Amino acid sequence: MKILKLLSIFVLTCLLFACGENKINDTEKVEQVFYTVMPKQEYKLNPQSYSGNERALLTQLFEGLTELKTEGVRLVSVVDIEHSNDYKEWTFTLRDDLKWSDGEKITANTYLDSWFDSLENSKSDEIYRLFVIKGAEDYYNKKSDRASVGLKVQDNKLIVNLNNPIKNFDEWVSNPIFYPIRKENRDLNLDKKIVNGAFKISSFTDDEIILERNENYWDNVNTKLKEIKISLVEDGIMAYEMFPRNEIDYFGEPFYSMPFDRLNQVNTLPEKLVFLTSRYWYISIPNENKEKFFDKTEIRKLMYVVSDPEFMGKVILENNSPAIFSHPHPNSDVLNKAKEDFQKIKENSNFNFSETPYVAYFENNNLLEKKLLLSTVKEWIGQFKIPIRVTSNPDSGITFRIEKYLVGTNNMNDLYHYINYKYGSNIKSDEEFLNNLPVIPLLQEYDTVLSHSNVRGINVSPSGDIYLKYINMQ
Repeated sequence: MKILKLLSIFVLTCLLFACGENKINDTEKVEQVFYTVMPKQEYKLNPQSYSGNERALLTQLFEGLTELKTEGVRLVSVVDIEHSNDYKEWTFTLRDDLKWSDGEKITANTYLDSWFDSLENSKSDEIYRLFVIKGAEDYYNKKSDRASVGLKVQDNKLIVNLNNPIKNFDEWVSNPIFYPIRKENRDLNLDKKIVNGAFKISSFTDDEIILERNENYWDNVNTKLKEIKISLVEDGIMAYEMFPRNEIDYFGEPFYSMPFDRLNQVNTLPEKLVFLTSRYWYISIPNENKEKFFDKTEIRKLMYVVSDPEFMGKVILENNSPAIFSHPHPNSDVLNKAKEDFQKIKENSNFNFSETPYVAYFENNNLLEKKLLLSTVKEWIGQFKIPIRVTSNPDSGITFRIEKYLVGTNNMNDLYHYINYKYGSNIKSDEEFLNNLPVIPLLQEYDTVLSHSNVRGINVSPSGDIYLKYINMQ
């Protein structure tokens, strides 16, 4: 009996170990392939100049000195960052094991040459980010030479001198305009691009993009995904429907914007995730068609008073995206006073509205932009009797334009660097912004996305970037 008992224990033990071994093997057999979808559009994959969803690809293929986190940055291409006490000089010490996907070494000189190349060749609005570097804007405008720009290399250290103190410049350099550049890429097909990120392109067709692990990436050993398969779909509803059919693992920003007319349905799904981003919505009054009356600061303040960003976040975006500034729902007393003040200014200025409606513009086929614009404009029409026509026709003389901008840092005040560059203002604080209102502020946007439970390690930065190198399929 004792022998039989021992034999039974031995057999049971063997079975337990076998089961455990099979479980480990099953885990190892999980396909490390990530499926998502992007719009069918032209992709150039140039960090110096990109548009919309293209950033989602760039952040998988290329890598800068840092990655933005909710608080501060993650060091990626650097091992150390130092700054002077006044935050005007920054020293970035690069890793020694950085390589391009073709095996060529990346050094501090690579970044130095790349940033100069961007100043010489980029036509993107994002170039303003480099203008915080001493002498960079004059060099861009061909008013000075390289020696006057606050960039130099010492060993494998990139030393940057700024015009003014920027306490979070380490966050600035996480954006694509600061990525290293390979000049050969301008003449290479998309599937031949030389990159320095965790993935490279293995195939690029009209219907699909396939990314594969970059074996020369410095942290390749910790990159779990073997492949990323991206379906290219032109219709947003069709793209969205791929998620409930389990054809893709993830749907939403930054790869594909959520179709507005599916937001209500999305809110009922257990796979919904919501992330706060540094993307800001506002309404501008373009300089080229600016009506002098709307140029008055007191008029823009009244237009802002009657706006209702709280309603937009709760009802239109349906995810409680907050107003950029505290702005409660305007009650009847606020609306009536704004209406009276507007009329007084109008009479004192001896101003009459144009016989033809003013034009409020939104991007074609963007229902969310249209709804946000209409929500604001209807208050202007209702309270101030401004004749306004809402259209997506860019040939019309645009009076008001709804826009959004991704700041790319954790500091909302960094928005002012862009506003000043684009609209010729000189805003440095929230108080100055609200006193001058070069644009009408609306919302800071939450991103609503969908992810199946088998996707682990989703890392969404405040820029809305998702770094797929941290994904592990379960």
